[in-house]
Amino acid sequence: MEDTRNRILKAALELFSKHGYTGATTREIARVSDVTEVTLFRHFPSKGKLFEVVVLRNLPGPEFDQFVTSAKKLEYRQALESIAHYFLEGLKQNEDLIRILYMESQRHYELMEQVYAALINNLNVILEDYFRELQEGNIIRKFNPLVGAKMFSGIWIGFYEEEHFFAIDPGKVPTAEAICECIEIFVRGTQA
Repeated sequence: MEDTRNRILKAALELFSKHGYTGATTREIARVSDVTEVTLFRHFPSKGKLFEVVVLRNLPGPEFDQFVTSAKKLEYRQALESIAHYFLEGLKQNEDLIRILYMESQRHYELMEQVYAALINNLNVILEDYFRELQEGNIIRKFNPLVGAKMFSGIWIGFYEEEHFFAIDPGKVPTAEAICECIEIFVRGTQA
């Protein structure tokens, strides 16, 4: 059952990335994943829901939640740098999905808005839990962990859009330098 679901998600990622949301059909996704369209709809009630799961599974990178969990073993600054690198690299590797979210918002505004909101909410929940756990361990000071999560993810989404997606002065500040500077500012504002 899980193998079937994974095959469908893999085929959907490939076809959405290649043809966009509108161009990728559930019939073709089913064919590529070697299942019937009925089986596809047993796992995902709609094409929109399938797209949402593909986005949440792959942005900002596959298994982002597990990566953040493993980063808890690192020193705070090093963990934040690792998370930032993973975040930005995942966005770069899945740029096709990001383009779809932007481009298809003209035709499918409500769906793309829903998917984007689910993505941001997912990121914020993962990072909020991370900051809350560090606060409970007295590693960082008390602040609203949801606000910290929104700030942290917002930094990297904004940086990615400016440097890579829209290419506004690309490379003006090298990624590694930008990460170090942003982490320094973030750490100084949050450290216990």
